[in-house]
Amino acid sequence: MAIEGGAAGSCLARYWLAVCASIYSDFHPWGFFFVSKNSSSRRSFLKSSSLAAAAVALNGSTSIAQSKQADAYIDIMPSEPIATISDEIYGHFIEHLGGVIYDGVWVGEGSKIANVNGVRKSFIDMMREVQAPVLRWPGGCFADSYDWHDGIGPRAKRPARAAFWHQQDSNQYGLHEFMHTCKAIGAKPYLAANLRTEPARDFYEEIEYCNAPSGDIPSHSAAPAMPNALATQRATNGDKEPFNVDLWGVGNESWGCGGNMTPEEYAAEFRRYTAWTPSYDKEKLRFVAVGPNGDDIDWTTRLFKALYGNPEGRNLWGLSIHYYTSGSAKKFADGDALKFNDEDYYDLLTRGGLMDKVITDHWTAMTNAAPSMMSKGQPSVKLVVDEWGAWYGKGTELAPEYNLSQQSTMRDALLTGITLDIFQRHADKVGAAAVAQSINCIHSLMLAQGDKFCVTPTYHVFKMYLPHRGAQSVRAAFTAPAIPNPLGTTPAQVGGASYIGQLPPIKTLAGLSGSASIKGKTLTLTVVNPHLTDAMTTEIAVRGASVTAAKGTVLAEKDVHAHNDFANPDVVKPSAVSGLTPAGGKLMHTFPPASVTSLEITLA
Repeated sequence: MAIEGGAAGSCLARYWLAVCASIYSDFHPWGFFFVSKNSSSRRSFLKSSSLAAAAVALNGSTSIAQSKQADAYIDIMPSEPIATISDEIYGHFIEHLGGVIYDGVWVGEGSKIANVNGVRKSFIDMMREVQAPVLRWPGGCFADSYDWHDGIGPRAKRPARAAFWHQQDSNQYGLHEFMHTCKAIGAKPYLAANLRTEPARDFYEEIEYCNAPSGDIPSHSAAPAMPNALATQRATNGDKEPFNVDLWGVGNESWGCGGNMTPEEYAAEFRRYTAWTPSYDKEKLRFVAVGPNGDDIDWTTRLFKALYGNPEGRNLWGLSIHYYTSGSAKKFADGDALKFNDEDYYDLLTRGGLMDKVITDHWTAMTNAAPSMMSKGQPSVKLVVDEWGAWYGKGTELAPEYNLSQQSTMRDALLTGITLDIFQRHADKVGAAAVAQSINCIHSLMLAQGDKFCVTPTYHVFKMYLPHRGAQSVRAAFTAPAIPNPLGTTPAQVGGASYIGQLPPIKTLAGLSGSASIKGKTLTLTVVNPHLTDAMTTEIAVRGASVTAAKGTVLAEKDVHAHNDFANPDVVKPSAVSGLTPAGGKLMHTFPPASVTSLEITLA
């Protein structure tokens, strides 16, 4: 129907847009709004929106003046908590690949480049700045060709070995160097074990080497206490005290480079590798099983049926998921990181939003395949998205030997915000994650070559999202007109290197998206406005509370191709948000085009 009446009619139309948007989102999983799944809350939202629309029509200029500028609406619901946001969803990943380890992380103790025991100091400093909670190593596909014994002992005596990615690895950076890196950063180590080429004994001995305490260990039998042999070897190699690694990936991409296995074959291996492992702590070790490539639901369904087909304990904490967003709508790991048009830009962000579907699909698949794992109505296994990011083709690598290195623009910053917001909205499902990778690779936070170093726009987004950590994720409804995706007629690949199935075309991108969390009286709201040209003036309301103050940070550039490089390291950097003045218990704010914004809102 047509709504007339100048400013009043325009405002009323916008309110009815909010109402229609809420209804539409119930039926369109790729809709442009994230709304509460609580039906009573939806009804109350519709009722309040309808009353508000009526109030605009009846109350005249006062109401019109308060709302006439709004292009979008964010309705935050503190009474609808989701879960506490795990620090570990902001995790990181480094692999022996191209220039990631050698030159990116490891420069050597004798290097003229500033280092801490051989680890690039700038890498440590920046990882500390983003408070990296978890660091995954040594792979990736590299992990299933890696023998951890090659990377311990005197460096001069370590063997150079053939390795994945058509490389030869010098093993100068090994287990101890990685643990020292984690300690310098303040991150927990997350080790990916070799399932394809090493026996189960090597897996539990790696656990023993990492975690056995120093000194005499009680035998828990009639034998006397005595030192553990592998703990003694660890001490000889420089570390007397245990590393206390609790997070273990049991293989990597076993459907592909990790063994070309079927789900049933992998399930048998997982059960065998984890049936018994040494434990030196009351806390159980957290084992992560190899999950699907992207949205391959068949893998997850069959895996969980096979794992839970045996009545013995699974020792399973998490299911790994890998989902990459290709730079091309038609081909995986293609497209250019710097040379892209508006259609490419919108399409990549649209396909990046498929992470939401990937998470919900595999959560449902686990539940349906293994009802016995349910605990208090929820699956007891968490999702671990330990490889994600934008993956482009060749063209922007630092040098030929820096395999898979690529530039990172504002487009990648927006994809980062969209992805982290999805994780936060699914705080009840996602237990950990790791961006791929931290430096000199896909979707990196840092670039380094010799004595040259810079951070990327993605780094700034990770830092802006720090206030969400450990806070309570709450429901939030984002209401805004969707953006057409011109390339949405091309079916999108599942993700990773998958050749199994495709996703249906996705024709629209959310016009505004984000997430909200609360800690005490502080509400953190992060918002992505993907419009290339349109600023979005948005009314922000918090149900049952009043906004009394706000401050924020924004990352935005006029050109989404903007990026940092060694010659111009500060082209893209965040700035403080100005003009945040609440009125009537709400906040009106204009989100710039192509921006990521983090707001810290004080509630009363």
